[in-house]
Amino acid sequence: MSAKKDFIIPILVLGLICLFVTGALAVVNHFTYPKIKSDSAERAYIARSKIIPEADGFVLMDIKNIGLPESIIEVYKTANEAGFIFTVSVKGFGRENMRLLCGVDIDGRLIKSNINDLVLSHTETPSYFNRAFSEIHLNRFWNGNKTDIEKIDAVSGATVSSNALQKAILYALTAFELIKGSNNE
Repeated sequence: MSAKKDFIIPILVLGLICLFVTGALAVVNHFTYPKIKSDSAERAYIARSKIIPEADGFVLMDIKNIGLPESIIEVYKTANEAGFIFTVSVKGFGRENMRLLCGVDIDGRLIKSNINDLVLSHTETPSYFNRAFSEIHLNRFWNGNKTDIEKIDAVSGATVSSNALQKAILYALTAFELIKGSNNE
């Protein structure tokens, strides 16, 4: 009887605590997820508007049959054909993919954007992120075309994060070329 009391009861108590906490987290998630999703969509819209301020609006494109790189999540075309905004998901040093907004003008050149508008989310180590996304490093990319951007070296000490940034931009420029080459524009 003592072994039962010393062994089984703590397991049952811990099991019940785990079930209670799991249920509480599920309830909190149920109520907060819609707000988080709405805030994220609003933040992305504001960032798109800042990246291409001359846009009259943005139209979400159907990208299923274009054959874009897998990392391209969404493509928005400006209503007045000023350019495109690509939402790109790439693996950096962090545990989750970075989500970046890459603006490309109608001539196929990367549009300069503020780091707060460029980066939607990341889980990079702050020191690596700050090196890879420093103003000095980012300035190498702005107004560049695909050939120019392929030649940019990684940041020493933040190689994985800076390579992820470069890949994201190259994916966006590749997607732009594919979209311009298709009839789905």
